[in-house]
Amino acid sequence: MKKELLTTILVIFSAMMAAAGNGIENGSVQGTVINAETRKPVANATFSATIHKSSFQKEFVTDQYGNFRIQNVPPGEHVLIIDRRGYKACRKEGIFIKEGAVFKIVFEVLEDETELHNPFLTPITIHSF
Repeated sequence: MKKELLTTILVIFSAMMAAAGNGIENGSVQGTVINAETRKPVANATFSATIHKSSFQKEFVTDQYGNFRIQNVPPGEHVLIIDRRGYKACRKEGIFIKEGAVFKIVFEVLEDETELHNPFLTPITIHSF
């Protein structure tokens, strides 16, 4: 009887501890940014990622192959916008981030002849619904 009571208390305590956190595991976005005309990666470029609804903001740099990864993205449906000086803005809608999952994406960007290329920070914005 005491053993069953102790087991029940431990199970209830474990459940309460699990419920104490929000229980939501964030996901991530992994992708590549390439030049749509040359098909070459946009390498070593600094970007910013923002989800306005959840105050999520991150900065990252693409590697030599144009690859990037954004960690801890809240689950839900998002809109990703890449906007970098020297390139036209690129928008992807219907990006659904699942708990604990990695969403893979490729952005093909076009050079913008009206802007000078600036290697400094320009934003990637992720809007949530």
